[in-house]
Amino acid sequence: MAPPPPPPCPQAQDFSVLTGFITPESDLAPPHGLDASITMAVLDPEENDEVTRIVETTARFSVLVQWCICGPVVPALCGCWNVSLFIDDIDGVAPTHGQLGQTRTAQVDSVALQGPQPPESFKRCYSMRFDFPPGTVGAGVYNLISTVTLRTGSCANPGPRLGDTMGYATIPVLVFF
Repeated sequence: MAPPPPPPCPQAQDFSVLTGFITPESDLAPPHGLDASITMAVLDPEENDEVTRIVETTARFSVLVQWCICGPVVPALCGCWNVSLFIDDIDGVAPTHGQLGQTRTAQVDSVALQGPQPPESFKRCYSMRFDFPPGTVGAGVYNLISTVTLRTGSCANPGPRLGDTMGYATIPVLVFF
């Protein structure tokens, strides 16, 4: 068997993100009352929020986590979203690890329904941006993970996590130099 051909030059950037989202109905046959999706990107605020995977340690950077929920249960859903970032060195020497920044929250309020609802009312999308100053992450090669969970109650008075409602997004390679 012949070796694969070399990559094209220039090569297109690959900003793929590994993702997953479970809800209490994920194990059931579709259609589900609640489904969800998530993504994440590292942005360069100095370059009009260009998506990047290589960041200078002396530069500021941002992380944008976006998620959507959909299904007929969505209008009745309420609680508090909790969004956290975690960074892990994969080169064995990078100095930064653990939670990156503080967990952030977003309130979810139910919506009263009046008569039949169009399908677009069964979808809500959220966005959480984390902004970091220069020097937040030391030089090295990392994985970046975001988690999103939903707690009952309110953000001011949170209750337990709502069943199996949890999403994650992973950027498999992020380089700081």
